[in-house]
Amino acid sequence: MRRILGLRNLRGACALGALLSLAGAGAASPGLAASPSQGEKDGFRYGHVHALVTDAGGKTLWMGTHHALLRSEDGGKTWKEAKVSPRHPQLEVMSIAPDMRNPKVIYLGTHEAGVFKTVDGGATWARMSEGLGGQDIHGLAFDPNSTEKLHAAVRDGAEGIYRTRDGGKSWERVADGPKGEVKSLASVNLSTGMGGIYLYAGTTEGLFKSPD
Repeated sequence: MRRILGLRNLRGACALGALLSLAGAGAASPGLAASPSQGEKDGFRYGHVHALVTDAGGKTLWMGTHHALLRSEDGGKTWKEAKVSPRHPQLEVMSIAPDMRNPKVIYLGTHEAGVFKTVDGGATWARMSEGLGGQDIHGLAFDPNSTEKLHAAVRDGAEGIYRTRDGGKSWERVADGPKGEVKSLASVNLSTGMGGIYLYAGTTEGLFKSPD
């Protein structure tokens, strides 16, 4: 992957994005802190937040935290824990990838147990880690043109970028990955006239881009 933004600029871009998100959302919801330091003071028991997304219908918010997966059906006013795996009651959710064509389908990347998938809106979850070289998943990204194709950034073991073409049933390693620890992953369809699918990775070393 080729670096297109340095660490200093990436921090500025992330800060700007967070500021715009907070401005659009209004005041922080009761029980959820606007900053890590406030979270410690208020007793937010889930640790820090790794991921925050909406489903395809825009009705459900999903939050991945240091100790659990949380969901909200009222715009973030109240939150409930979503039970993913009885073997991992305090699952650390690093990334969340909702299928934007089907609100029932959501993928989770976890710190200790690989990838999980639901096809019923979170009622049940199945582990989908066959072929992954490690279980610490720091990023998940859907291909914009296919609901069966995703990329995953694996941090431990045979770390690198992995790809599935069958909705998570099997994975293959396709690249070493970018420099630095991956914090976020996104697949973007750009109007270049040449296909235009690019995989972006935000890491501790900057922003990287690779043709898919």
